[in-house]
Amino acid sequence: PTETKAAPPWRTPAVIVAAAVALAFVPMLGLPAFYDSLLYLILHWIVLATSWNILSGYSGYFSFGHGAFFGAGIYTSATLMARFDWPFLWTLPAAAVVACVLGVAVGAIVFRVKGIRGEVFALLTLAVTFVLGTVIVNTPIDGGNGVSLASVAVPKIGPTASSTFYLLALAAATLTMLVAWWISVSKLGAGLFAIHDDEDAAEVIGVPTYRYKLIALAISCALAGVAGGIHALFLNYVTVGEVFTITVPLTVVLMSVLGGSRHWAGPAVGAVAITLLLYSFTAANHAVAGKAMVGVILIAAILFMPDGILPRLYSLSRKRERVGVRVGAGVPAAISAHSPQLSPQPSPQPSPASGRGGKTG
Repeated sequence: PTETKAAPPWRTPAVIVAAAVALAFVPMLGLPAFYDSLLYLILHWIVLATSWNILSGYSGYFSFGHGAFFGAGIYTSATLMARFDWPFLWTLPAAAVVACVLGVAVGAIVFRVKGIRGEVFALLTLAVTFVLGTVIVNTPIDGGNGVSLASVAVPKIGPTASSTFYLLALAAATLTMLVAWWISVSKLGAGLFAIHDDEDAAEVIGVPTYRYKLIALAISCALAGVAGGIHALFLNYVTVGEVFTITVPLTVVLMSVLGGSRHWAGPAVGAVAITLLLYSFTAANHAVAGKAMVGVILIAAILFMPDGILPRLYSLSRKRERVGVRVGAGVPAAISAHSPQLSPQPSPQPSPASGRGGKTG
């Protein structure tokens, strides 16, 4: 049998970092700001979809509350910049902490109740989004008028403001991908996958399900908070009606399911595909047709690729490898089976008259 050598454990993070370093030079090309903004949106959705997948894809607890934690990050950064004159970059850790604390507070209660799973968990987390939005719009945080960030300066990280947002999103996406990969190959990831398959059985074999779910939710919310903090300044003006909607949870679910929610890189594949698809239709003034096409693609993916694009590609590549191994191993056997064999020639049998002492004289 042919033995395949396992890839070194550092290869995947090395590839992620190398790709990020290469992409960091894109602003040096001097492309129009439009392309920087498009790349920013792709990376922005990669962060949101991958962070959502850390809990929901790995453990099977589908959350529709990701928009709440994303919105918490947006309003944390916006409030600190507009009301307290914090520098933009300083607000990003605060956005991560606020979103993480909010997620842990929700999870500490919800995960204690055994009956809250599946669609009940999904609906409960969706309710958190609208409750949080209602609280913010009726307090001085928003006050119903929104928060303007027109006077906040964009830090000079890149040559232009649009390239700065691109580089910040690239850094956030790189961090998110590294975290998602690390969790998938760690003991935490193994426990989350066990919860996904059968949570009761996972508890029986000793998996600390409550603690693992809470850790995954905390990491997921913190990354979503960072994405929200960056997006606040990108929007320049934030309102509850635009932030706390069902758009974010539905979009990240679509991206993760399309790309493959059981694989750490699946949501990134789905985010790239969906963002480019929506842009292509929007650029052609067919935004509604683009959303309809996304729905059609999702239905087709569920029917023909229920595990997602990335797992499907992996399974096809493995089948080809197995076929190649079988063909390579079967050719010599086929040749030996169908080629003429050189049977040993029988030794001449002694005639009755030529045996020992058979010689007649």
